[in-house]
Amino acid sequence: MAASNNERRRRAHAFRLNVFAMIVSFLRLFDKPTRVLIVSCVVFVTASLCVIVPKGSAAFMNDQSQSVVAADSKESSTTAENGSSAGSSTKRASAVPAASSATATSSDPSWMLPSGGDYVDLAKVDDLNIRVSIADQKVYIRSGDRVVYTMICSTGMDGSTPTGSYNVQNRGEDFFNGEENMGARYWVSWANYGEYLFHTVPTDSNGEYIVSEAEKLGVPASHGCVRLTVADAKWLYEQLPDNTPVLIE
Repeated sequence: MAASNNERRRRAHAFRLNVFAMIVSFLRLFDKPTRVLIVSCVVFVTASLCVIVPKGSAAFMNDQSQSVVAADSKESSTTAENGSSAGSSTKRASAVPAASSATATSSDPSWMLPSGGDYVDLAKVDDLNIRVSIADQKVYIRSGDRVVYTMICSTGMDGSTPTGSYNVQNRGEDFFNGEENMGARYWVSWANYGEYLFHTVPTDSNGEYIVSEAEKLGVPASHGCVRLTVADAKWLYEQLPDNTPVLIE
């Protein structure tokens, strides 16, 4: 039995030497930098497997998901109604979670509330697109040509809102334009990546809504953007996918 064990150990040792010799012969086919790169990759893969395999695939996928969320939460940019704002956090979205208007109550002024009643789930709207009517001062959320929700708005004074076909671009939670001395919340850009937006009624330098401006909702009052009620702007910010077609006419 002892002789048999010794024979197995001898054969195993010989096998390891043969494998090592084959690896050395393989590496000699490459120059030194390439050999170093190959060895580094092997070491990295081996170390990674030592981490992943004991944890299991589920734990590994959870770690990856948390990393994506953390990276997405750090993404930020700046914007303004005329392209010159500062300090706005940008959030890109293609997924469309259900929006909530629970923060608004019936005692709030009309410019705080949904302007068209209960919201629809935009994730369930086929052929989603938006039409803004400057003449009506209305924003129509549509499924193809069928209107599924209507919002009151304020477009630009003196024809400052450009007409034509556009697409939803980037978005952010707030901005402030020092030149105009006003900002807004829940903005969604549809032209020039931050120049022309859907957003709430204006805010002042302290982030408070400017009531005198908010009460203008329904008539042209902006510098080119499309103003909405606070609830309506938040709904679009949360649910409206990037690249949604926008028609201004």
